[in-house]
Amino acid sequence: MKDKDYNFKKRFKYSNGQADYIFQLKKRNWKWLWLLLLLPLLLLFVRCERNIDIHTVDSISGEEIPHVNVSIDYATYYLFKDGRFFVNENVHKDVETDEDGNGRFTDLHCSVFSYIFYALSSATYNATEDCHKQAKVPETSKFHYTWNKTLNMIPKATDVDLTVVDRETAEPLAGSTIIYEFDLNGRNRKDSIQTSAAGTCTIKNVPECGCVTLSRVCSYGYVDTINLKMDVLTVLAYPDSAQVKLTPLKQRFSYFVKNKFTKEPVPGATVEIILTSSNGAVLRGKSITNVDGKGLGVYEDAFVLANIELKASKRQYKDGTLDKKYTVEQFVALPESGRTVYIEPEPYMEQFQNVDSITGVPVSGVKNDIQIKSISGKDESLNEISNRNGIFYVKAMKGDRVEIHSDLLPYYIPKETIIKSFSDGEFIKMQPKITDLTFRTIDGETGELLPQCTLSFSSSISSINSPTSSGNGTFTIKNLYVGEIISIVASKNDYTTNSNKICNVEVLELMSASQGRRDIPLLLQLPPCNEGGDDVDLSDRIRAIKSYNMGVKSGRFLFDWETYSIPDRIQVYNCREDEIPQNSPIFDTGMTATSVQQHEWITFSNGSVITVVGTTSSQDISSWKYFIHCP
Repeated sequence: MKDKDYNFKKRFKYSNGQADYIFQLKKRNWKWLWLLLLLPLLLLFVRCERNIDIHTVDSISGEEIPHVNVSIDYATYYLFKDGRFFVNENVHKDVETDEDGNGRFTDLHCSVFSYIFYALSSATYNATEDCHKQAKVPETSKFHYTWNKTLNMIPKATDVDLTVVDRETAEPLAGSTIIYEFDLNGRNRKDSIQTSAAGTCTIKNVPECGCVTLSRVCSYGYVDTINLKMDVLTVLAYPDSAQVKLTPLKQRFSYFVKNKFTKEPVPGATVEIILTSSNGAVLRGKSITNVDGKGLGVYEDAFVLANIELKASKRQYKDGTLDKKYTVEQFVALPESGRTVYIEPEPYMEQFQNVDSITGVPVSGVKNDIQIKSISGKDESLNEISNRNGIFYVKAMKGDRVEIHSDLLPYYIPKETIIKSFSDGEFIKMQPKITDLTFRTIDGETGELLPQCTLSFSSSISSINSPTSSGNGTFTIKNLYVGEIISIVASKNDYTTNSNKICNVEVLELMSASQGRRDIPLLLQLPPCNEGGDDVDLSDRIRAIKSYNMGVKSGRFLFDWETYSIPDRIQVYNCREDEIPQNSPIFDTGMTATSVQQHEWITFSNGSVITVVGTTSSQDISSWKYFIHCP
């Protein structure tokens, strides 16, 4: 066999003095390379674990959504596991995001085998939260190549059913208009809807965890409800809270009962009031026309859309009804003639009239007790109240004896009228009761008489020349009707005006009351003390006058003054400047000169105003100064 030549190269260290070196050649063994072929196959048996970070955000605003329950579902594949080849397993894991909307799936099992042969397999994500849902369903990603996953969420929406009803009867209100608004997906939605015949309606796509604002809920004949906020979850959980209750509009209405022939008011008539609502419900009530003579009746709080019927009756009259049917709303708008029920008097009725014996003015509300001794032998008793024109009626036969006792206590003296032979009506003159009343104006703090107060008097009946001043604090108003209403306004400088004590008060009340009820107190109302002084240079005997307010109506204050070397006179008055001629000074320096400042305590008791008058001497030029201290 022919030898084979081999070329080789080797680096070695040469040692000085060593000439011989031995090189040993060895043949290379390549069999170990077969083991390398097993490595890829062995890698297919390797298992691994990985993490995926989750981030939940609002798809509209981009804000993080916390506490979202997120699940992941994926399939993992193994070449060999648990004694089996080619194994695949479905994996499900859950995680809840934190306050920042972040979460992490940890220890997600996988294998090299799945990375190679199932690299494109997908993972499916499902995110749930009370108020949000996934914007995209299903949400997937490549499992082996996903490290971070952002899940977009949108608010959950639902439909809300509402019912509009009458607050008092719970009757559904058809055709009601609801104007509403709410925020969804970053937009504000405004719209309106009308209720069905059952009073219901549905607002669609409302945020489940939000609020819907009912800007206005209105129905004809009802008070509008505005700015009603409804929590959607509460409405869904408690259907009764989805009811919108509207308050029916109610109105006070008045009506009249009159004589069909004379058109005179009929007081004391009984009126049956029948109110029928749109659902057929009937409300009945009775009222009696007032006895002050106007024949007027009043009904409170009637539903404006109810139909109204009136039936009037009274002794000695035939029953009468309202000619037409109206709703309350229509009835209120009618003139007096349209709101009047006319009743027809029985035959043989005569008209009488109560009048004031002094003024001749008709007197209404008089109770007339009537005794009739009929020529037929039948006796009858009845009561009649005079109307606003003083008129009442008596039914009798011609020639009957009629006795009428007219009484309006305590305002008039009772009057007896005897008609020996009844034929025609007549006037019954009533003598009014008249009295004098004494009043006082007093200091509201001390109770002392307050003189010279200005008075203003008004009355409902008589035109009386009442005093315009309270004099020494006591004054009397004469010839007052017991039944008249009076008002007195008292005022005085530096005091509050009193218009409330005697305001629309009946004379009868004041007659029986103590003097204290007729006292008119006025409270002192002074400005605060303004202490000060003056430093004056004057000539030619010119006077200098200045006023100050002490803040109290009496007291004592310190007065500093000085006139220097030239004599001057300083006078102090306890009054206003225009009242100086009627008053004397409470302090007077006389015409004098001083070399040093003087001090004087001065007492005042005639009100809070202090006026200082300075007068120069006969010299050409003079000066002085003073200062007033507060009490």
